[in-house]
Amino acid sequence: MSTTTDTTAANTTLGTSWWLHQRKTLVAHPERGASISVLTAGLLLSAGLFLGLVMDGGAKASALNRADATAQEAARAGTQAASTTGTGATVNVADAVAASQSYLVAAGVQGTASAVGTDGIHVTVTITEPTKVLAMIGIDTFTASGSADARILYVGS
Repeated sequence: MSTTTDTTAANTTLGTSWWLHQRKTLVAHPERGASISVLTAGLLLSAGLFLGLVMDGGAKASALNRADATAQEAARAGTQAASTTGTGATVNVADAVAASQSYLVAAGVQGTASAVGTDGIHVTVTITEPTKVLAMIGIDTFTASGSADARILYVGS
């Protein structure tokens, strides 16, 4: 049993003396170890910027998808609301534009809807989102835009 206790005491003394030696070296030569600190700071900064690009880049990709989907939905809502009258299939494009604008307002996004010819509609959506990580370096927001076109079809009897 005494050999186990002696070995543990020797390891503790060895560990303590190593730390004391390191401490004395750093006190005597304060420039030692500074390059490791600068390297570590640089690596942490680089990792943080990379993390910001990944997180905020993914958020921008998501916003682009959402802008495209909202534009498509607004165009579809417009074409469904358009009324066709008579056997010659006269299309009321103004109804389609108004319905698309109403959809955009209800969705809470900025956008425009416009008539294309006598039977089409074009919708553009713009979404502005705040950044999460890149705001630390001065990039506070990003903008995502999407657009969609739809034609009004008349199915007569």
